Amino acid sequence: MSNKKCLMLGLLFCTVSLSFVSRSFAEEASSSTETLMTTSSGSTVQTEKQAKVLDITPEFTVSTIKTTVGEKGSIEVKPVEGIKDLKGTFKVTVADPSVLSINEKGIWQGLKAGTTKATIDFEWSKDSLKKIQEKFPEHELAQKSIAKEVPVTVAEEKIVGITPKYNVSAIKAKIGDTGQFTVEPMGGVSDLKGTFTAHIKDEHKDVISVDANGKWTALKAGTTEFVLDYKLSDESYKAIQDKNPGSILRANSIATVIKAEVTPVGTMNITPMLDIASIEGKVGDTGQLKVKPIEGMKNPTGLFTFSIKDPSIIEIDKDGNWKALKAGTTEFTYTYTWSEETMKQLSEKYPGYEFAIQELAQVVKVTITDGTISSTKPAGTTKPTGKQLPATNEASQESWILAVGLMLLILTLAGWSKKSLTNQ
Repeated sequence: MSNKKCLMLGLLFCTVSLSFVSRSFAEEASSSTETLMTTSSGSTVQTEKQAKVLDITPEFTVSTIKTTVGEKGSIEVKPVEGIKDLKGTFKVTVADPSVLSINEKGIWQGLKAGTTKATIDFEWSKDSLKKIQEKFPEHELAQKSIAKEVPVTVAEEKIVGITPKYNVSAIKAKIGDTGQFTVEPMGGVSDLKGTFTAHIKDEHKDVISVDANGKWTALKAGTTEFVLDYKLSDESYKAIQDKNPGSILRANSIATVIKAEVTPVGTMNITPMLDIASIEGKVGDTGQLKVKPIEGMKNPTGLFTFSIKDPSIIEIDKDGNWKALKAGTTEFTYTYTWSEETMKQLSEKYPGYEFAIQELAQVVKVTITDGTISSTKPAGTTKPTGKQLPATNEASQESWILAVGLMLLILTLAGWSKKSLTNQ
């Protein structure tokens, strides 16, 4: 009897144990992720898939911030698994916000000299999370909420001046002189390259010129002043930055004014002057007026302009050719303009000289008489070249000379006769 009781108790225990094991197995199976796979034979196999996790905790490109007052910079987040252009919002706490400021975009600026700490965290935008999830659809995205502490040091602002200082502030030169503008070294760099620009007024551009390399040339007598600019080449600008890392390159906006005074090498008077003071002739006479030559010049040319008081007595063309028209007296004034070719020859022969023309109103008197024989007046003379009848005073002079000669002859003969009688 007792054996039967023991057997029944054992069966009951086994039944309870099997029911418990079946229930636990069912719960475990229901909590698992099942995937059906079809084999090559067409049979269906049930497998279990494990979920993958992708860590998207942001990593920053900076571990410390060292800057100067006024300088700006930014904190960047490293790409996640090669995905670029991901965006988000920075959450920053600066222990001493009077030393450094950082906004939600990660842009920082040094405010005053000092040291502090910045606690930086970052939250991905929804678009960025979506972009990551699309690239890794089978992964769960996980981000640790661990803020990073960054030490900050802000030093006093270091400025390197790049305002150009020129070798000259004023130019005193003679016509034809040249010179060279240069700039002093900047930021420890002496071999500077750049472009000069001289802002010269239009009305003074014929006094002095300055090219892009800084070479100036004195052109003509006069005074002027101009603003001179200098722009550093990209190469020189970079050389200064490399020489002064972390420094701010700053140029003052004060214009540099250069004064220039150009004087002639000498002054030459080229006032045209006629070689005669009057014209005397007969009706029908002709001639040509010419100006006195310029020193050292051969055959200078130009044109006349005349103002004749009575143009019915004499006519004169622009080349100085004149013709007596009728008897009478008059006068004229003239101006004479040297030709461009003559002025060019003068400039070449006397470089740097200033040519002066005095404003003189030279008056030339004209006397024309009646005459039956016309003549041609050569340049620079008032005497006719044709045959001319002797004047009355010339005939009287010849008669007087003849009378004196006869008297001397008579006296000589008388003296000879007296000597002969004495000898007898």
